[in-house]
Amino acid sequence: MQIRKHTEIRRQQIIDIIRHIISSKGIEYVTISEIASRIGTTKTAIYRHFKNKRDILSLLIDNIEETLMSKLDKAMMGDDPIQNLKKVLLAHLTYAKERRETSFIVIMGATQFSDMVIRRKISRLIQKYLRKIEKMLSCAMKLGLVRNTTNPRISAITFLGLIQSTVTIWSYKNFNFIPQKIHAHLWNIYCNGIGA
Repeated sequence: MQIRKHTEIRRQQIIDIIRHIISSKGIEYVTISEIASRIGTTKTAIYRHFKNKRDILSLLIDNIEETLMSKLDKAMMGDDPIQNLKKVLLAHLTYAKERRETSFIVIMGATQFSDMVIRRKISRLIQKYLRKIEKMLSCAMKLGLVRNTTNPRISAITFLGLIQSTVTIWSYKNFNFIPQKIHAHLWNIYCNGIGA
């Protein structure tokens, strides 16, 4: 049991180092040599945890999925699907601020990565996210809280697009923003679009 705990601690330490490399230099600088150098260990020790860059990106995507989905699940605790959507929007904006560009760069960089395993993994993460939003929108339609002509799938994609475009702009401004300030504006735009 002690070995497993040590491995988990080391993997989390490696994740933290990778995030720092990405935010300070970019995803292209994430190498086994760079990780080993920053941790103060050998490349061989890192290879015990990762075989290659695919393994590193895979772990980062898993970590992004786990933390993002946890934030969304916590935001969706109420019975009102519209209020849950509103809370999810704020939770996602806050998540982007907390993680700074790390999650954004990992997803964008991994999307550019030609490895089909990584690309499928990202696609599954995005589809999982969209299904959660789509489910809330479908529920809102059934309750008469949004226009009955609303397409839940397209509206879910729009929801994610609204967040991603905002995060992209913020990434060029060094993530210098307050999520709560922009939240109300984005929420009003989205509500007008779905007729909430």
